[in-house]
Amino acid sequence: MKELEQILALWSQLEAKGEPAVLATVVKTSGSSYRLPGARLLLSPTGQRAGSVSGGCLEDDLLKKAWWLTENGPVVRRYDTTPDGEIAAEYGLGCNGIIHVLLERLSPGQAGILQLIRQVRQTRTPAVVEHILAPARAVGSFRITSNTPEPAGSQFEFFTETLTPPLRLLIFGAGDDAVPLVTQAKFLGWEVWVFDGRAHYARRDKFPHADEVIVRTPGGPDPSLPIDDWTAAVLMNHSYSQDMQMLKELSGRDLRYLGILGPRKRALQMLSEAGLQSFIAQPVLHAPMGLDIGADGPEQVALAVVAEIQATLNCRRGGPLRDRTGSIHASESSAPENVWVQSIVCA
Repeated sequence: MKELEQILALWSQLEAKGEPAVLATVVKTSGSSYRLPGARLLLSPTGQRAGSVSGGCLEDDLLKKAWWLTENGPVVRRYDTTPDGEIAAEYGLGCNGIIHVLLERLSPGQAGILQLIRQVRQTRTPAVVEHILAPARAVGSFRITSNTPEPAGSQFEFFTETLTPPLRLLIFGAGDDAVPLVTQAKFLGWEVWVFDGRAHYARRDKFPHADEVIVRTPGGPDPSLPIDDWTAAVLMNHSYSQDMQMLKELSGRDLRYLGILGPRKRALQMLSEAGLQSFIAQPVLHAPMGLDIGADGPEQVALAVVAEIQATLNCRRGGPLRDRTGSIHASESSAPENVWVQSIVCA
């Protein structure tokens, strides 16, 4: 998500100057690859770039060739990074994969897919998009779809992706330990809101990176909260009563993640007093929140929490990759690939 922010920011700069750009999008891979389909790279005429489609090897080639490759329109460029492929021979790599990259020119006022990405992020409404990869005359076209499969025998080849808004993280508690959590969440490109009932805590100057800093008492006169299908929340008020009140407010909402700072005993007592004993077994609840990395101090706790939220969004347990069998990119969700569903059941 952070990459998309950087790509959109660069494109805004180029548009303002009336300059074009080349957008590179990974649309198909086989074997091992550094990035998954949907990864993007934006290139300016002067060599500025944002995003990435690989670990660096493809970017160098695209900087040299993207403009003349797209002189006659969008194209799909094939890169072979297997030990005997052309990339391995030139750069000494051996990623054991083949990567197909869609290259297309953008011009001011004609941002193509970037305009749709902007819209999705602004309205927080997802979109399923089909990019045409073949035949050659139609490459670069795309359409918003209901994900209805193309009839058998169709002459078209598609790359289908789901564009979703960035995660919105709601932090209840504006203590000093919330500062590194905001910073790390924003580094990942998340949208971050900070709430606290104490005006001298909930200050904009204390959280300059947050999207919103709001003075709000739990259960106050305005109970509305900005919760949608892409929202996580953490309770870190360091106040038992305020955390319990917020837990009551949030327990009935559809969150992707709900974390409670502090020891397990405190959380269990809070759930019991709130009459939410059955909520203990809900997968959305993480109490105590954070991965077990031996965290000590605000910065390390923030790292543990952000990592657990990221793992939860991807239906992962957060264990070492060396203990994982199969592809490190394989989804553990029971949901079909590239299709957004509101309730994801993780393995």
